[in-house]
Amino acid sequence: MFNHFSRYEEDFIQWRKGGYPRVKPETRQYINFLTDPEDNQSPREGTLWSHQWKAFLRTVYAYEILGKHTIGRNGLLHNIVTGGGKTALMAVIIAWMRIAHGVERFVILCPNLIVRDRLEDDFEQGKVFKARQLIPDWAPFTSEDFALTTLGGNRQSGWASLLSASVILGNIHQFYTSNTSGQSNLSQLMNGPEFVLFNDEAHNSPAPEWDRTLQRIAPKVLLRVDLTATPERADGQRPDSDLIFEYNIQEALADGSVKTPVVYQPSIETVELTYTDARTGERRRVEEIDWAEVDRLGLTATQWVTDDEPMRQQMAIALQRLKEQERRAQGRYQPILFVVAVCKADAQKAWRTLNDYFRVRTLLVTEDSDEEDRRKARELGEAQRSGHPYKAVVSVLMLREGWDVPEVGVILLLRKFSSKVYGQQVIGRGLRRVRTKGVDPNEPQICAVVDHPKLDHDWLWQIFNAKKRENVSIDDSFDETEDLPPPPPKQELTKPHLVIRVPDPIPNFVDDGEFVVEIQAQTLTPIRNWREALDSIHYEPTAVEITRVDISGVVERELGAEGWHKLHSAPEDTLREKGEPYAVPISDDELRDLIRSRLLEMAEELLIEAGCATLYKDRMYEVLVDHVRRKFLSDPNISLGLAEREELEYIWKMLPQVKEKISANLGIVKGVVHFGDE
Repeated sequence: MFNHFSRYEEDFIQWRKGGYPRVKPETRQYINFLTDPEDNQSPREGTLWSHQWKAFLRTVYAYEILGKHTIGRNGLLHNIVTGGGKTALMAVIIAWMRIAHGVERFVILCPNLIVRDRLEDDFEQGKVFKARQLIPDWAPFTSEDFALTTLGGNRQSGWASLLSASVILGNIHQFYTSNTSGQSNLSQLMNGPEFVLFNDEAHNSPAPEWDRTLQRIAPKVLLRVDLTATPERADGQRPDSDLIFEYNIQEALADGSVKTPVVYQPSIETVELTYTDARTGERRRVEEIDWAEVDRLGLTATQWVTDDEPMRQQMAIALQRLKEQERRAQGRYQPILFVVAVCKADAQKAWRTLNDYFRVRTLLVTEDSDEEDRRKARELGEAQRSGHPYKAVVSVLMLREGWDVPEVGVILLLRKFSSKVYGQQVIGRGLRRVRTKGVDPNEPQICAVVDHPKLDHDWLWQIFNAKKRENVSIDDSFDETEDLPPPPPKQELTKPHLVIRVPDPIPNFVDDGEFVVEIQAQTLTPIRNWREALDSIHYEPTAVEITRVDISGVVERELGAEGWHKLHSAPEDTLREKGEPYAVPISDDELRDLIRSRLLEMAEELLIEAGCATLYKDRMYEVLVDHVRRKFLSDPNISLGLAEREELEYIWKMLPQVKEKISANLGIVKGVVHFGDE
């Protein structure tokens, strides 16, 4: 993404060296308050971090020196890595605008309740202003004067509080005109004084209604500041604000302001596959193959992390890493294992396996979780005081942007990422450093990420500059003090006047070196007789399961380091040696709920794949339920609620085939949407 500030960088540097000429006297006074007495180019210790200081000064320069007519007509965008302290940047801008420009109202918009609740905790009773010493004694106000109103939260949130609030925090949906309360909140905002707007997690703002809301409130906005760690969205869209500051993962690693991510993957020798008759449960055959020959079988990537045996092995690797993190914590805090699943069914299976098989106290958070479970997720790091803390949390992308628990020390990936945005957001959950009593700010900290080679995440690790280290013994233990190499050198822009803007890529452009080929997007034709097409699908009643994986060791790769890898011992499976059963038993009703939940998720996934609106999810779900009843139940007229256990297990084993077969003919999905039952 093009940095609009680059062309002004040389003038900005001279402006800083010259003592900030042409700014308001109050601005210069406040900058001097924040400045290190021994170094007039650095922030005073205990206030801002170096990159926050640079971001703040660029905001001042853009607003007071360049002006909106030159830059930031639609806002000033800051791209700051997760854990880089975006909240403190908001706070210092609030204090500056109050001191130098007399602004008394500040609005913070965010995309979801998790982000909102985190910001609420940061701004409650001026907490962030006190922690960073951002309010000078000579200011005509104190940190307590920034009265916070959280829309829809536990604190004041009515019209009366909106009239008196200094800081208004709300979910963007609470200002949408598509709902009555949003219309009311928007009306109150537009009838009040001008304000400074903070658009947090700004990569979400290209969404149509979000963008319309920003346009509606623009006439009242004195300054809009956008903040995100991932400005490039999965769909290629970007915020409409002007990027003025970037602080990426490589810079954060160089500064030591985030944990160092370290990736662990199993090194596999052989695999045993079991072919089972999905109807009767009878084993048809067992095949043992060499790892190098696995690809010819066409197994799905997720089978390597969701079938019973490989899931347990991945969890065993993750729990080894958790024990290492607990040794490093030395009782000062409880490291947390964060497990990321692709669907609720996999999440529930992972939750049961950790709780019942490994005996690790685990919290499950999905879109069905109540407010109490969400609260527990936010407070995981504080639960150690209870004497019985959770050691793991399992989520289906619910705990993504905005969920910041510094104690997350291990991330287990039970899903494949195809989106750079989602991948970076999830890894970002483990980047925030633990900053608590007894932890030295300069103490090396790592985040262990347990991955699987079949998930093909090399593109993600390349973003973090993953390397390998050779010739390390399998029994060597990891010591972050000795084994973490010096951080990578920071890259500085030395000749900003030579920066040129590279035009955005032309859509559908392919350069083969000779001529341009225009790629026409494939158009799916809705199938009018979609029910006949659906009924004609044939299913092979054979389920293939990975029943044993022989691991020679666990390969460790550090991200952002000098080139190396390390080999650890394979995880022990003491329960296998004792002959104890692997399966985590579930009741008939739980299995029914899993089937319904997975069918609902499949309905949404198929609609998205077919390019249809997800508002047809209920309709597609009904079609899928009817389809599996007719295909897999002895009496298709009975409901899933009356099906016998054997038939429920048959359906469950066949669901992956159902998804695969319908995905191969998405015209069926288009037909359901376009023609219904006509």
